Amino acid sequence: MRRAEEILEIDEILAEAADRLAAVLEQSGADELHPPQVLREIAHLELELAAADVAAWTFGTKIGGLYD
Repeated sequence: MRRAEEILEIDEILAEAADRLAAVLEQSGADELHPPQVLREIAHLELELAAADVAAWTFGTKIGGLYD
């Protein structure tokens, strides 16, 4: 059960970090190119990919298809 709690905690951290990153992007003027909600979605997806990379490197797992 500990694993599920860790995944939920990571998801909360990612959501908060995505909101903060989107806010910085908005302040820099990126909201003139994309609506704020799109910036949040982009930030969240990029952070999810980064978390998957870190997990793969940490546990020595190869992510199929992405780095072949």
